[in-house]
Amino acid sequence: MAVRAAADDEKQFTMRAVVDTHRRFVDLPVVYTNDPVWAEHSIHIMELLLAEEKYKVVGFDLEYTRARAGSRPKVTVAQMCVRHHVLVYHYCLATRPCERFTRFVNNPHYMFAMVDITNDVKALENSGIAYQNLVDIQGQYKIRGSQEHEKDSLVHLAEAIIDPYYRDMKDSCNKDKHAWHSA
Repeated sequence: MAVRAAADDEKQFTMRAVVDTHRRFVDLPVVYTNDPVWAEHSIHIMELLLAEEKYKVVGFDLEYTRARAGSRPKVTVAQMCVRHHVLVYHYCLATRPCERFTRFVNNPHYMFAMVDITNDVKALENSGIAYQNLVDIQGQYKIRGSQEHEKDSLVHLAEAIIDPYYRDMKDSCNKDKHAWHSA
């Protein structure tokens, strides 16, 4: 369901969707937006959910532009998840900065769980977004049988921790990633 964020501003968009989570039979509400008001609302819900949690962990992933000669990677999309609440915030298309987003990411009381954060850190810095508590789960979890010196990919971690369904998703994920980097 697409919702116009502001009737007088054609550049803002918000779409709310319910995503089937494959084999778990749990519907996942997702908000896709570039509207700072909707982003603030979604983050407020996440903060309320986190207030009830002992471990205040946010699933966090970034998409960013590809570094080209003379340019540095910058954040295009931020994806955040707390429990069953997901926000896909189109940061690069926002019509104005979302102060709550930058405060949220920089809040020392929350842990932002990510995979392979090296380029994410660069993109955050290049975009002027301060952060405090990014946790690379590749350093926290090791899949039995994998090489000691190699890091497990997000797909391998998802397959081992969540569901074997994710095993075959690597190829489609790589195709999508190339599309993001071309932006």
